[in-house]
Amino acid sequence: MRFEAKAALAIGILLPVLETYRRGMSHWSVEFTTMFEDYLAGALLLAGAWAAFRRHPWQAPLLLIAWGWVTGMMTISFVSQVEVTIGGVDLEPQNTDVLVVKFLLLAFSAAALLRSFRFVSARMTPDRPLQPTSNGQVE
Repeated sequence: MRFEAKAALAIGILLPVLETYRRGMSHWSVEFTTMFEDYLAGALLLAGAWAAFRRHPWQAPLLLIAWGWVTGMMTISFVSQVEVTIGGVDLEPQNTDVLVVKFLLLAFSAAALLRSFRFVSARMTPDRPLQPTSNGQVE
């Protein structure tokens, strides 16, 4: 199993769990969008991991889309957290921990996005789309 699929399974579970742990279930009624985007990102990653484990022909494009979404989301989240930290305004009680976790999630997401892009681009030519082989792998 490729790194980006294993990471999709792990981070797909971690994103909603960490967000719920950080803010609590009651935050759904306060900021629905903040919670929803983490759950949606987790669902996209889990769908990509499931497709990879099942060796579906659309596994690589789905992982690429999921990692693109998560990397963009984590970039915005990390930069925003850095901005709040530098400004010193409205800091969370465990701000440093949140900053470190967001940086790690961003780093793993960016690495998985790069690996997904390389996997997809290596198997495509201008005149040939992704095709599954007899064993279910995408070539």
